[in-house]
Formats: sequence, C-alpha cells, structure tokens
Amino acid sequence: MIFYDIMWYNYPDDKKYFSINKALTSNIKYESIKERKLSKKTKGQEDIINKYSFLYNKIPFIEHIYIANSLSFKSIHKNSDIDLFIITKNNRIFLAKLFIWLFFKLFWIYWNHKKNKFCIGFYITSQNKDLYPISISWVDIYLAYWIAHLQNVYSKKKEDKDDIFKENAWVQNIIPNYNKKEEKILNIKKNYWSSLIKKILEKIFWFDIFNNILGIIWKKKMKNWRKKLWKTWKDIIISDNILKFHAPDIRKIVYLKYKILKNTPKKKVKTNKSLF
Repeated sequence: MIFYDIMWYNYPDDKKYFSINKALTSNIKYESIKERKLSKKTKGQEDIINKYSFLYNKIPFIEHIYIANSLSFKSIHKNSDIDLFIITKNNRIFLAKLFIWLFFKLFWIYWNHKKNKFCIGFYITSQNKDLYPISISWVDIYLAYWIAHLQNVYSKKKEDKDDIFKENAWVQNIIPNYNKKEEKILNIKKNYWSSLIKKILEKIFWFDIFNNILGIIWKKKMKNWRKKLWKTWKDIIISDNILKFHAPDIRKIVYLKYKILKNTPKKKVKTNKSLF
C-alpha cells in the first residue's frame, strides 16, 4: 500500500499486491492513508481494449503491446485514459510509431490524456527490453513496479510475451516475489498472431530508408517542441531505440517520498546490474 500512497493512486478494490523487499522497508513506520478513495471499476476500459483487439495484430513493425500506468495498477479515476507501452522491431521504431498513430486515428481512439482514449508515450525496440539503463541512479521503485504490472494485449509470438519480464530480472531485487512472467491483473483478450495486412505493409516499407527519413523529419519537429517543453524536456528520451515522452517524470519524486519514509542516503550509486 505504500507505493499507492506515495503515488497518490486510488486503492484498487481487488488487487493482488506485490511485496517489496524487506531490506527496503525495514525502517519504515507507516500507516496507510485511511481516507484514500477506491479506484473506479476498470471493466469499462477493459471492454474498450477488448473491442479493438482485432486491430493490434494489423499494425506493422509492432512486436508487443502492453497496457501500462494507472490502468495496469487498477487505479483509475473517471477521466483516465488508456496508456500503452510498445515494443517495435529493431530499426523500425519511427515507422511503427507512424503506423500505430494512423491505425488508431482511423478508429478515433488515439488521443493523449483523453478519457477512455489510447495514449502512447513509450516505445522501445526489441533489442532494448532491459530498462535498467534508463533507471534513475538510485533504487527506482516506480520503474520496478511499472514493469511488474505490465499487461500484454498483443505479441507477435506467444512464446516471447514474457521476455520484457525476463530481461528485467533486476526488478526482483525490489519485488522479491517477482517471477519474471506476466501476472493476470486485467480481464483482457490476448492476440498472438500477425495478420496479412501487417505482413504486406512490412514487406512494402521494409527498407531502412523509410524509417531513417521519418526519424530525421520527426527529430527536426521535436526541436520546435523542445522550446515549448523546456521545463520537462530533460525527462524525455528520443533516440533510434527508445522514445519516452512522459513528462514530467515522477520517478524522482516517488523515490524522494520513499526516502523520507525510509530515511536512506540521498543517492545510491549504480555500478552494475545489482541494486545492492
């Protein structure tokens, strides 16, 4: 419950909680915030996700689609959107971003921070499934719980759907019962095959030049956005392998709140993949 209070999330009424490592909580004297509200029921958003399950396997250069953020924690409010985390083919991240925008716009379901619409602020390529390199330089509690709660809705190959959990085994240092596979949190349909439309579009746009041109155009456009987002720009990641737009990034705030409870040193230097 500590995590939900730090995040100021509403409590889910039927959630399985992950236990945090005792070494991280041994000094905490904590009582849950009694007046915390319960989350709105997630069935409405689950129904929307299931309604468009026919669409996910048609988008070219997409390897995996996961539900993330507040819905994956079953902690939503009346105006919550549906956040997606996307894993793309290597060297095709900009093409994947373009096509997912086109397909979702076609059905009028892509809209940032809009009630019951899909919001996509985090893309990585399949060779960058280990997210430890982007963790903050201390115990990244939020990122660990964020990964542990991801809910798969599409994978090109069923046998690969848990790779994101296996590649982030470091999460087990923070969540000891983390078992490197997806825990069922939401009642959503899964899709594990590629449609003919997807295969045809990938054949047509397979050449590197298409992705490279899109990358050049889009990065140039982002330079103009940078002036508008100068306060939160440092929280945005733009590269050929990672696109992360969530800003401001609240992970440092979450850690600082935790640090106050724990009374730990301000920083914990990261030297390798072990957090301790």
